Amino acid sequence: MAASGNDFAALRRRVIVNKRDKFLINYKIKLKNCFIYLGVIIIEKIEATKLKINPHEVKKMKVSLLRKFSIALVTLMASSTAFAGMDMDSRVTQLENQMQQVRTETAMGTYGAQTAKARAEVDGYGWFFTADVLYWHAKVGGTEFAYSDNDPAGAFPVKGRTKDIDFEWDWGLRFGLGYNFDHDGWDVRFQYSWFDSNGSDSTRAGLNSTVIPLRGSSTIVATDVAAVGTIYDAFLYAASAKSQYDFDYQAIDLELGRAYYISGKLSFRPHWGLKTAWIDQEQITRYTGGTATPNGLGPNVQGDNLGLGVNTVHIKDDCDFWGLGPRVGVDSKWYLGNGFSFFGNVAGALLFGYFDVDHKERFSAVEDNRIKLNANRHAFSPTVQMQLGLRFDKYIHNNKQHLGIGLGFEANYWWRQNQMIKIDDAAVLKYERYSDDVSMHGLTLDFKWDF
Repeated sequence: MAASGNDFAALRRRVIVNKRDKFLINYKIKLKNCFIYLGVIIIEKIEATKLKINPHEVKKMKVSLLRKFSIALVTLMASSTAFAGMDMDSRVTQLENQMQQVRTETAMGTYGAQTAKARAEVDGYGWFFTADVLYWHAKVGGTEFAYSDNDPAGAFPVKGRTKDIDFEWDWGLRFGLGYNFDHDGWDVRFQYSWFDSNGSDSTRAGLNSTVIPLRGSSTIVATDVAAVGTIYDAFLYAASAKSQYDFDYQAIDLELGRAYYISGKLSFRPHWGLKTAWIDQEQITRYTGGTATPNGLGPNVQGDNLGLGVNTVHIKDDCDFWGLGPRVGVDSKWYLGNGFSFFGNVAGALLFGYFDVDHKERFSAVEDNRIKLNANRHAFSPTVQMQLGLRFDKYIHNNKQHLGIGLGFEANYWWRQNQMIKIDDAAVLKYERYSDDVSMHGLTLDFKWDF
């Protein structure tokens, strides 16, 4: 809570007066004890010499002792007063220094408590370097490419399971460089993150089952020209399906923050800044096989075709994103002692960017049977990042450098990042967007070096 300068001045005066009164009381008590002690010594000295000297000598001795006592008393009082003055000045100076450390003047001209800095303070240049090793697993919504059916012709009732992309666990890197300012303990840091992953899956029809495609248009095979002895109108099932997915993530974070203690064992570091990211996604799917119904020889109307025979349908989807936007967050450390601490960090960003979306299809039997669609758009993409783990910090080289190492769980979530399109065969070549989410999660091993 902020307070005025008058409040602090009044507090300072009260503290000084209390210390002065306490000192004077103690000083009077000690001075009284000194008088008593010296009087006892004088009396003992006189009594001890009465029996040995005449009255005239006793009188001279009393005068001499009183003179010496007066000189000693004046000297004691002068030295005590000087010492008291010096002690009071040092106490006031010490109190002023302590008050300067715990109070601060706000930008509004008021005064309040000052929070202690929680960053690593080294006798160096003020720079710090970070390096993180990422071992993450990516998840992308909208990667389903086929499902299996227990009927070889794909007829009702349909009973099966979908096939989608399950990504591998892959490695990534993150590097950062920062600087600690003298101004109020602020710091600025720049970080670059890179993560690349891919996955693939496939399915094949059994003896009494088939594969139903979930991507592309069934009319890609339609033609009024005989191809391989068959007139194709539609393709509804296949003997096999295979899909592979490539996911590439890059991001740059620029943030300004300040780490400070809110208690003896807990510190926060609020920060804000900018985030820019590049997220490239590509999915390639291929359908092959399936019994083709010759023209006019099957139970379907003339020209229908359900399978692909020896031919193949290729589908390629791309979604490339670049965006820029504000980012805010807070880092926390919970100190355990001996250099160990728990950390928990959370940050969020709202990026406005451009989605470059392409959809391509082709049929191997007919060269002209191709589809190429562009569905580019500008849109917002929100994201959130979370970290939780354990770290160890240590000063080295006589506090000229500082090293920190941490291991924890990290998760990054992006809303509506997969903007690829899918064909809706309820109308010819009508498409809609997937608008599915993307996430990355796993282990992060981080290193920090202050110098």
